[in-house]
Amino acid sequence: MKYYYVLSTFVVLLIFGLKSSAQDRIILNSGDTLTCIISKESKSYIHFYQYFNGVSSKGKVEKAKVREWTYKTAANPLEVENLKTVNAEETNTEPEQVQVQEKTKPTPDYGKIRASLSGGSGYLLGKTSEAEKNLQAMGISNSLSEEYYKNFKWGAQVKASLYFYLTKDYWLGAMYNGFYSNAEITSSMQMDETNMYYGALGERYFVNFAGLSLYSSSRVGKAQKLLVNSSYSIGPAFYRDEAQMYNEQVLIQGTTLGSNLTLGLEYFIQPKLSISFDTGLFLGKVSKISLKTSEGSNEVELDKENYENLSRLDLSFGIVYYW
Repeated sequence: MKYYYVLSTFVVLLIFGLKSSAQDRIILNSGDTLTCIISKESKSYIHFYQYFNGVSSKGKVEKAKVREWTYKTAANPLEVENLKTVNAEETNTEPEQVQVQEKTKPTPDYGKIRASLSGGSGYLLGKTSEAEKNLQAMGISNSLSEEYYKNFKWGAQVKASLYFYLTKDYWLGAMYNGFYSNAEITSSMQMDETNMYYGALGERYFVNFAGLSLYSSSRVGKAQKLLVNSSYSIGPAFYRDEAQMYNEQVLIQGTTLGSNLTLGLEYFIQPKLSISFDTGLFLGKVSKISLKTSEGSNEVELDKENYENLSRLDLSFGIVYYW
């Protein structure tokens, strides 16, 4: 009798040990975890069995929806068939398909810190018609004045940002955006009825912006390698214009509140590394400037219609790293 009791206990432990030891895990892109027995893998699917309240159920899930899967112990066909037979005998219920619940928006998993560096071109949006007329009134030809401001409106810009993960699809951080443009012509200008000046006329134009930034993103596509993003930043913008006219240099400076809106795409070449493309809109107008020459400096309040417009459109390519 004692021998029979020991043998029965051994068989029970063997059956339950078989059930527990063969438990594997499938982790979906959504973050959900399936505890199961993986029976086989095909090119596109992972097939598995699950045990619910005495019922053995089988199912499958697309590999494209799976982040990772883990074999705690090898699940050979004999183990799967044993589990299936035992459960069917206990409940006399036919195995049924397990429906894997899909989520339309998987939660991205690419770290808690995002750093980016990008650069490209920028185009100033301010009107230059009045400035062109002023040059023409000084004796500069129409073609030269148009060429001067055509070159002046195009420039180069660079962006750098650092964000920290907040929640869901949102990140908070800071952005720096710098813009540079220059233009120069050589021409003669009539200074008065008897004197004429011949020489270079030009300027070097800088705008530096740094501000608090809110960033949002969402992965798209079956492979989850493409990401759509946007950001909005606000902070101080520093304007500097180094102008040269009549063989005299003038420094113009000003500060204003600026904002930067970007829309972009990222493509992940590695799990934590992506290349980016984005368009940006920078907005800002300076109402008060400081003029400095060799003779001194003074502050000038500009009329509303003469505000220095710093606004521009940007186009950037860059690289992004997550950790």
